[in-house]
Amino acid sequence: MRNLDTGKYTRVRKDVARRLFNEGRTVYLTPSNVVASDTNMWIKPLAIEQREGKSKGEFDKQVNAFEYYNCNYELGYYTNFWINEERDLV
Repeated sequence: MRNLDTGKYTRVRKDVARRLFNEGRTVYLTPSNVVASDTNMWIKPLAIEQREGKSKGEFDKQVNAFEYYNCNYELGYYTNFWINEERDLV
């Protein structure tokens, strides 16, 4: 198993990410073969947030759009979900 301790981001399951998204917290997305890191020059994690007046299904729509445009053979076929520990403590 790969070491996913990036120091700044913590990986969470999809159901946890959906719950946090619905609570108004920021969730970060990466393809499955990419670890969330701000030091990576080529691929940065994508932040998604709940917008005012949008339905609860907004999480799935944003994840599906991310997978359609960003997930492939080289980067991985599904999405990893991350939260930023530093921003959540403030």
